[in-house]
Formats: sequence, structure tokens, C-alpha cells
Amino acid sequence: MVLLVALIACTASSSGDPSRTGGRSGDSGSGDSGSSDDGCVTVEGTASFDAWGGDTRADLGPRDAFEVTTLCGRTWLVTPGGHPAVSVAVNTTGPAGSTDRVTGANVYADTVDARYADHDAWAEATAARLSAWGFHGVGAWSDTDLLAPHTTVSIHLGLAQDDWESGEVADYYDEAWVTEVRARVAAGVRPGDPNVVGYFLDNEVHWGPDWRTLDTLLQSYLALPAEAAGKQAAVRWLLEQTDGLDELNEVLSTSFSGEEELLAATDAWDALDFDAEGRARELVDGFLAQVARRYFEVTVAAVREADPGHLILGNREVGVMTPEAVWRAQADLVDVVSVNRYTYIDGLEEAALALSRGVDPGTDLAAIHALTGKPLLVSEFGFRAADAGLPNSWPPVYPTFDTQAERAQAYEDQVTTWQQAPWIVGWHWYRWVDDPIHGRFDGEDNNWGLVSELDQPYDELVDRTATVNPRVFELLRVPAP
Repeated sequence: MVLLVALIACTASSSGDPSRTGGRSGDSGSGDSGSSDDGCVTVEGTASFDAWGGDTRADLGPRDAFEVTTLCGRTWLVTPGGHPAVSVAVNTTGPAGSTDRVTGANVYADTVDARYADHDAWAEATAARLSAWGFHGVGAWSDTDLLAPHTTVSIHLGLAQDDWESGEVADYYDEAWVTEVRARVAAGVRPGDPNVVGYFLDNEVHWGPDWRTLDTLLQSYLALPAEAAGKQAAVRWLLEQTDGLDELNEVLSTSFSGEEELLAATDAWDALDFDAEGRARELVDGFLAQVARRYFEVTVAAVREADPGHLILGNREVGVMTPEAVWRAQADLVDVVSVNRYTYIDGLEEAALALSRGVDPGTDLAAIHALTGKPLLVSEFGFRAADAGLPNSWPPVYPTFDTQAERAQAYEDQVTTWQQAPWIVGWHWYRWVDDPIHGRFDGEDNNWGLVSELDQPYDELVDRTATVNPRVFELLRVPAP
């Protein structure tokens, strides 16, 4: 919390302008132009959708699971029905709601119990509402077992085993970590289920300085005990990358006499902190690249072994706090790269990028696409408004609109930008239902929902999503007959 407040203090005080590639993938045309001289034509008529949200005007042939393809210069998902699609979903969709951290009440869960015969009835009704509002699935942290029979699901596997709130990292070199990865994969995958779009490996992993801690990943691993596999990997890295202890001591301004002292030390690593430069910066960045590669190799291999048929959607990275090394580490392993991309109060994005040395994604995520060469999924975004009657106080890094009308316009403006980017294959709204008025477990008390805790939709917002989301199919082009 202290770091978050400090980060905010570095920004302006105003709220700002709230303004797998699959086995059958391939390029079925070329060029980004709307003209016909590239051999492509715009599909005529109004889009109609198959059971997975694919546009039935273009038939690419049925397949066993969702895949990725390119049509006339634009990347699309392909549904099991064989039709081009984008993943337009809502996160945290389930009947459980959130418990108010002050009162202990769970208003949404109580509302669901009162309004629906059972949770199956809730799931059927919710899938129908989502479809009517222009969504064709649910995203991370949703009740997959309940909803998978009714709509598409993108499943969050939670493989990192980090502490999301504190930023404490797991030891990715520990064989016990690898064993737990495989166990979580086995428990979470749904091989053979055509309604599964794919899998997120994890969410907002701590790769270095962020709102939770200023420690670099190298510092985090060097703080582990001597017997930890990750500590030993970090010490090996330092010794391999320097010309012996003399150079290492010079770089670190230390006086270590041997490897045993390096292994025993947990707090002698200030020279490797977030503002390290020169050789120290090379050590920090190089170790990050090594650890990120280790993380993605282990997690992706585990998922591929358990369920080779479904897409791997990447790691739900923080859009403005993810370094280049992390994007590069996953590029040849995942099928789709996922980014959590919010709008922030004035100055905060610049401060976050400076602190983390993250890649500036731009509004259309072009920089990340250029680094990875992969299609992108916006795995989390949202807007909040004051007229819902919620505090919208934590975290205090997002703008708050006055009205639902402004919130709806922000949705349209943002999604329209993403629809114009031919490398973006979906966007997942955060979230289904509002936070409790006194905050959930971590204090978040925001108007993120499509519905209130009384299960009432925000009509201006959902009317707009129903209009805006299908517009992407106006850009559907196919090779001319």
C-alpha cells in the first residue's frame, strides 16, 4: 500500500481525462487494406453467430477446438464450428459474489439465492444475458463448472504460486514448485471441451519493481535462504556473469570472500535494486530473462502435456509494468499474449513505466505485438462511475466518471480502438458484479460490474456493449472467390 501511495504521489493530482497458433492455422490472404486489389473482399450482410460467437458468414471448416488464423491480414480466433471470432468475455462471473470485509455480508450471493431456483438456473440466465449484451464467454476467475455448458470459458490456472497481494515470489527452480504446477494443471484443464477458448497461466506476476515492492527479481531470489534452489541459481548467475569475485565485489560494492558467503547473505544486494545501472543493470535484466524463460517453459510444457488441444493465452501481464524480457521469454511458447490494460489517472502510467522499466504498450498494444509477433488478448479492463453509489476509493489509481453514460462512452471509445488493431483477438471486461460497498478482501470497493449486487444491469453500459462488441465483424474480410 505504501508503494502504491508513493507512486500516486509522483503523478498529477487530477483524475485525468477518463477518456496457438493451432494446428490448422495459417494465412488465408494478405494485406491490411480494405480495397479489393489485395485479393480480399469485405463479407457482406449482417453477422450471425454460431454457439461460440463465430461469424457464420465465413466458413473455415469445423475443428476440434478454438484455433488462431489470419484472414486477409487480420488475426482471428476460429471456433470449433469453423467461423472467425474474437473472445469477448466478462471476468469473475459467478453466483458467489464477494464478501463485504466490514459487515461479512454477501449481498450478491443472497440476491442470487432469492432470485433463481438454483445455481444452474442462474448460469443459464447469465449466459443468455451475456449473449444479449454482446459477450460470448467468461474470463478469469469465473465459475467454469457452472458456465462451461452454456458459454465459452477462458480458464485461469494460477500456476505461479506467488503471493499476489504482497508480490512475494515463488521459487521457480524448486522441484516442489514444478510438482505443484503439474497438480494445478491437472485439476484445471478441460481436455476435449469445445467451449474452452484456452488457458491463462497466471495473473500479474511480480517480475520486478511494481506497486507491491521495489525489489528486482534478482533481489527477491537473493533474499531466499541458502538451501533454496532459486538462491543457488541466482548466485550461480552472478558468478557466471562476472569475472570472479573481484569483479562481482566491485559491481556490488561488497567484500564477499567466497560462494558460501554469497549463499548466506540475504540483504547485501542494494546495488541490484530498481535504479541499478551499468553492469549491475545487466545482471538484473539478464537474471529476469532467465527466470521468466524458466517460468514459461515449465508452465507451458505442463499445460501442453495435459491438454495439447487448447490454446495457451499467456500470463495476464500488467500492461504498463512488464519488461521486455518477459514478453520475449514467452513469445515462442504461448499462442496468444494477454495484457491487463486499464486507463489510469494523469501521470500514473508514466510513473509506472519508469519504475518498472516496462514496455509502453500504447493504446493499441502495438509495441507488445511487435516484440512477440503474437496476437493479443486484452485480459482485463474496466471503468467505474460515481452514480452507482459505491466509494470507488481503492485502488485510487483509476479515473471515476460521474455517470453510467460516461462509463458507456469510455467503453465504446476504448473497444473501438482495439477493434481497429488487426492483432487484437479479444477483450475481457472486469467484472460481472460490483464490489461490496465496504470493499472486498483487499479493500476494492468499485463499480466495475455489468450488474449491481442486486443483480440489476447498468442499462446504459450493457446497451452500449451490445452495440459496440459486434462491430468488429464489420472488418471481416476473406479471399475473393
